[in-house]
Amino acid sequence: MATAADAKTANAENALDRFFNPRSIAVIGASDDPSRIGGRTLDNILRGGFEGPVFPINPGRSTVQGLKSYPDIESVPDSVACAVIALPGELVVPAALACERKGVRALVIFSAGFNEAGEAGRERQDRLREIVDRSDMRIIGPNCLGAFNAANGTWLSFTTQFQERPNGPAIGIVSQSGGSAAHMLKLAQNRGLAIGKFVTTGNEADVEFADGMSALADDPEIAVIVAYIEGVRSGPSLIAALEKARDARKPVLVIKVGRTSAGAQAAASHTASMAGEDSLYDAIFREFGVYRARTMEDLLDVAGSLLAAERIPQGNRLGIVTISGGIGAQIADAASDDGLILPTVPEDCQSRLRERCPPGTFLNPVDVTAQLSTDPGLLATSMRLMLETGEYDALLAFFGIYAGIPRLSDVFLEDLTHLRSDHPDAIIALCMVAPPEETARYEKAGFLVFEEPARAIHAISALRRLGMMPSETAPSDTAASDGPAIAAGGRFDEAEAKALLTSVGIDAPREKLIASPDEIESAMAGMRFPLAIKIVSPDIAHKTEVGGVRLGCPDAAAARDAARDILDNVRRAAPQARISGLLLSEMIGEGHELIIGTRRDSIFGQFVMVGFGGTTAELIHDVAVRRAPVDAAQANEMLRSLRTFPLLDGWRGTPRADVDAAVAAICAVSRIAAANAETLESIEINPLRLQKQGAGAYALDALIQTCPGDDA
Repeated sequence: MATAADAKTANAENALDRFFNPRSIAVIGASDDPSRIGGRTLDNILRGGFEGPVFPINPGRSTVQGLKSYPDIESVPDSVACAVIALPGELVVPAALACERKGVRALVIFSAGFNEAGEAGRERQDRLREIVDRSDMRIIGPNCLGAFNAANGTWLSFTTQFQERPNGPAIGIVSQSGGSAAHMLKLAQNRGLAIGKFVTTGNEADVEFADGMSALADDPEIAVIVAYIEGVRSGPSLIAALEKARDARKPVLVIKVGRTSAGAQAAASHTASMAGEDSLYDAIFREFGVYRARTMEDLLDVAGSLLAAERIPQGNRLGIVTISGGIGAQIADAASDDGLILPTVPEDCQSRLRERCPPGTFLNPVDVTAQLSTDPGLLATSMRLMLETGEYDALLAFFGIYAGIPRLSDVFLEDLTHLRSDHPDAIIALCMVAPPEETARYEKAGFLVFEEPARAIHAISALRRLGMMPSETAPSDTAASDGPAIAAGGRFDEAEAKALLTSVGIDAPREKLIASPDEIESAMAGMRFPLAIKIVSPDIAHKTEVGGVRLGCPDAAAARDAARDILDNVRRAAPQARISGLLLSEMIGEGHELIIGTRRDSIFGQFVMVGFGGTTAELIHDVAVRRAPVDAAQANEMLRSLRTFPLLDGWRGTPRADVDAAVAAICAVSRIAAANAETLESIEINPLRLQKQGAGAYALDALIQTCPGDDA
């Protein structure tokens, strides 16, 4: 016999369908007063025109807002598909139990007083989770703003921002914060953006953020997903939802808040502190082509542009038409900052523009000057000539306050409407200042409209980046998860860590491990001076902090003195540390230093990172992070994304570094990490000394930390 858990698993992908498309709705705590939470929800349902039965639950009234009311949900004579609870926190669990007995399959709980409210609240939330675990019920909330489907009038929310039914492509909103979602909704409505579906997850007793995103990714009525994230509990669920959105070619725009430190791990590993929690989200977003917005304004600029443009530019070539040389320069600067290029207008086009407007300048930006005020047809003509060259992926026209002058605006709009008809696929943004009703006319004609040029530029650049959204549905075959097995609870000193790395092709300097300073002279046979001497201990992560390193020893006497000093330093600074011996290493010639490492995250799994290394690694903090494993192309892209990559690539005539060796090292450690997903805490090579191109790379120091074993 199938269990409730089996049914829940079978329906997991469509879990929110029961909220967005219920056959009937009950409002527990319904009020006749639309200003109250239970009253506002019922009023929203009635205003939305929900076509199924609606059952107000209020033991003190026979009717609520013109509908027959019932004293409790079990008194409703018909089945109830979905219920909303708008009651004080202490009354929620009894109401949820009654819903379970009634066979309700979808429950939205607005009430606060749960996990966020101390021990008693946590116990209440645990009771709700027990109901979910033993039944076929799904719960949104508690402590949330609910959900709605504007397309069919299903209002399971008490928000005051009522949304009319959308006509055409719409935005879907998923948010962990009700307050942030309400703010986002209001700002979107002020812009005239169509919101089709909306879900807030609150305390996430059951339905989580990723469930909401997954539902929106599956929904053919939703063209763009906008999201507000504080942090997710299930990394695989979020990744699965992002995979759905990517495969559906559905843009995802995110505000992610809550930048936190990596916690206690940071004290033991540079990798952990540099590849902190927020960097991991950035890595996930980059992998799946998610646009991470800077602000709510930025988020909605891009969302609105996606709906209005109906297509995404495939390149970064921008053409500019302006009435002001100064504004043109400002726009050009903003374009450069956002990675757009301004191809020069072809000579024949320049000639035709000059014939129409002799005082202008026509390189790009094209400045048609104030002559536009006496020749309003000049605007569309200039834009048309530029588009016809085929040199531009997008066009931006600045005509400022002229758009608000009635005798000019009608001409502009008529000409531009013809231009839009002749070039329906062109991305065209307009920068103008005009009354809202005038702006709306241009937007309706299919243009992106902004007052501030920098916002227009940023939106165009964001569209281009979204156009580069990855389309692959599986990792590269070369990003294999293989490598030596590493057991949990193991301890690696530097020599052991380097031996493991050497086994996967990462070279180390010529080295010898000795037990005491007395062995130095015999150990030095065949070694090349100068030497580095380091303490070897599985208990010491950062040797310089305990005086455990001496570099550049020129001869045996200096090496022997250095070894004794190191042992004295370590005994004072770390008296409990186990000492495996001393490591004699030949010094490697000059070269650039990288830090390469992996880190296991409890939410998302294994990541690999690379940045400029050495003792200043955390100070520079120029880091690229990706999910492990990575292939050679991904590793190469990681390196090239570093601000400091030009230093490796022959900066100002310096020799190129062996980037191929760095790529191989990144891939190798990422494979080890992926192969030991549950047992390996981190790997760190700091520094990896890169030699000149073709001469290889050497791990000068290495650290491997494992997860605690069963007996820890």
